[in-house]
This record gives sequence, structure tokens and C-alpha cells, in this order.
Amino acid sequence: MSDPSKENKLVTLERIEQAITNLRKGKKKLSISAIAKKAGIERKTIYNRPDLKERCDQAILLQMEIEKGAEEIAATAIETSTRPSGKRLLENRYEKVKQALQNEKEKNEKLLEICRKHVIEKAQLKSRIEYLENKIQELRERQLKPFQ
Repeated sequence: MSDPSKENKLVTLERIEQAITNLRKGKKKLSISAIAKKAGIERKTIYNRPDLKERCDQAILLQMEIEKGAEEIAATAIETSTRPSGKRLLENRYEKVKQALQNEKEKNEKLLEICRKHVIEKAQLKSRIEYLENKIQELRERQLKPFQ
């Protein structure tokens, strides 16, 4: 005997796949809401199941990449008035990614410096707290000693 919950999960996954395919064929913009509606399920079902959410996110990302590539082709074609080569498109994309990577490295360096400063500040504060705790302890000990 097969597990009904497993069968339901497979059926839901198949409905999601079919919805994605149909939305793509109809040139519709993919979104969690659109996929859920087309599949006849609740959005929360997608959000509650990581496998469904991941599949929808992949489809949405793929559509965005395809649209981005089409826009790049159109932009390059307008600039050169001729059809751009695949090599040129890859070079352009490589340069953009390379620049984005450089920007991220710079951000990471700044964050690392901030973290270093915070570590030093934390150590200073910790030292200060220990010093104050010792002073408090000394004062308490003085108050407890009777006058002679």
C-alpha cells in the first residue's frame, strides 16, 4: 500500500510543474501567486513546502534571466545596429559580473573592518566591566568591615 500523503505531495508537485509550463507558454509573468492560482492550490501550500517553494523560485529566476538576456540582446542590437555575437554578449555579462564581484569584495572589506572595530570595542568594554565589578566588590568589602 502506498502512502497517501506522499501521493498528495507528488500530485501537488505535478500541478505546480504544469502551472509553470502553462504560464510560460502563455508568456505570463511567473510569481508565487500566479503559479498557485494556476495550480489551484493555496499560496501558503507553496510557502509551507520548501521543495515547492524552491521549484517556483527556480522557475521565476530562470524567467528573469531569460528576460534579462533578451533585454541585453535588444540593447546591444540597438547600439550596434547589427545582431551581436554570442561572444560579445558573454563578454559584456562577464564584465558586469566581474564589476559586481569587485563591489561585493569592497563591501566585505568595509564590513570586516567594522567587525574588527567592534571586536576591539567589545574587549575594551569587557575589560571596563571587569574593572568596575572589582571596584564594586572592594567597596562592598569596605562597608562590611567594622570600624576599629
